[in-house]
Amino acid sequence: MSSAQMPVIAVDAMGGDHGPQVVVPGAVAALNPDSPFQVAFYGDQAAIHAALAGLDTDGLPLAVHHCSQDIGMGESPAAAIRSRKDSPIVRAMTDQKAGKVQAVISAGSTGAMVAASLIILGRLPGVDRPAIGTVIPTLSGQSLLLDAGANLQCNRDHLLTFAAMGDVFAREILGREKPRIALLNIGGEAGKGTETLVETHASLKDSSLEFLGNVEGNQILQGVCDVVVTDGFTGNITLKLLEGFAQFMAGLARSEDLPEHLRASLPPILKYIHANFSYEVYGGAMLLGVDGISIIAHGRSSAWAITNAVNEAWRQANKSLPRKMMELQL
Repeated sequence: MSSAQMPVIAVDAMGGDHGPQVVVPGAVAALNPDSPFQVAFYGDQAAIHAALAGLDTDGLPLAVHHCSQDIGMGESPAAAIRSRKDSPIVRAMTDQKAGKVQAVISAGSTGAMVAASLIILGRLPGVDRPAIGTVIPTLSGQSLLLDAGANLQCNRDHLLTFAAMGDVFAREILGREKPRIALLNIGGEAGKGTETLVETHASLKDSSLEFLGNVEGNQILQGVCDVVVTDGFTGNITLKLLEGFAQFMAGLARSEDLPEHLRASLPPILKYIHANFSYEVYGGAMLLGVDGISIIAHGRSSAWAITNAVNEAWRQANKSLPRKMMELQL
């Protein structure tokens, strides 16, 4: 298959705290001469070629698309999308809309990625509010948390859609035959929580999904469910707490107050935590519910995180995830 016929993963080379010097090597590391997809870098071609100069790229399916503009982190996302047509995010999203690329990755402005996805790609039929989904580790494998920050206030219908999208993602990407869906709440009883949560619980119970009921925060990492459904406000707080857990453990290991015999036992535990609880393991969050694949990498992303983001984008593209999302059923 020629590179022109290959599925293409678009990468915003200018995004993130480190720009092309980290993003480009990270994306290149996801490729080999037999890769079933191509990586297309969008951004300043001089900076991209400078980052490529020290890498072995012989035989790798790569392309560079020069962009004369960029979107700053402090700019209004919606305004920037409309005024900076030649920025990497806008150009890449426009090419995805035209079918030239199959996914877009950026460690740049989260707001710009969300705005571009909504304005350029549009929502899938039946999806009123797309959600940010994040894969988290548990004692029984990976689970999906959504919404992780796109929608601060949600009604019952929004949460039902999140549950349906989570069901599709868990089946197609996590490999769960019958995903277990749970609603994040302050107690296990059906009548617990806000009026919206009570209504959502009743509707999910009557749905065709494998709904387990409510899950409390202290149960998430136990792996009792495959999909955790919540609003973006609660979901983002939960995600940040989980991300901070690894940092807490690392700080504990350096603490002079920790007895030496306990400090000596921590390195293998910390190695496991870093390999499973870091945002870098999964590359980034996914905006589910738009008519395309949008991967939002962390601004601090390392090359390893970008590599994982590219691999995740390919998994979703290879599974035609947006098309599967069109078949949402409750």
